[in-house]
Amino acid sequence: MKLPLQVNGIEVYYDGRCGMCCTFHEWINAQPRAYPIRFVPYQSDEAERIFPGIGQLDPAREMVVRTDTGAIHRGAEAWVFCLYSCANYRELAHRLAAPRLLPLAKKACNLLAANRHGLSKIFFRKKDREVAANLHQMPQATCESDLCHT
Repeated sequence: MKLPLQVNGIEVYYDGRCGMCCTFHEWINAQPRAYPIRFVPYQSDEAERIFPGIGQLDPAREMVVRTDTGAIHRGAEAWVFCLYSCANYRELAHRLAAPRLLPLAKKACNLLAANRHGLSKIFFRKKDREVAANLHQMPQATCESDLCHT
C-alpha cells in the first residue's frame, strides 16, 4: 500500500453502534491532524447521501475510507489511513503500510473486526467496575503444566 504524499482529507465510514469503533473514532479525533478527517456512521442517512452505494462495500464488516481523490480503502488499509491522518503517527502509518507489515496489520484488523462486538461489550462504553465484573465472570484457564491453553 502506498500512502500519498499529499492528502486533502478523508471520509471514514464506521459502525456508529459499536463501542470499539466509536472509541477509535474519539481517539483519532483527539489527535493533532495532518489532514482533515470526517467520520460518518455507515448507518446514518448522511452516509448514503454523501456516498451513494456505500452499503455495497459492506461497511458493517470492515471500516471504509474514501480519500479526497475518490480512492477507496477497507479494513487494515482504512485503519492505516486513519493513523496517517494523525500528525504524530504518520511514520508508524508508513511502516504499517509497507509490504512486510501490512499483512500483519490485516491479520490484526480481521481478528479485531471479527470480535469487535464481544470486545465492545467487555471493554468499551462501560465503567471500569463493569469491565472488572465482566472479566471476573469469564472462565479461568485450566493449566496442566506451566503452559495454559486459552
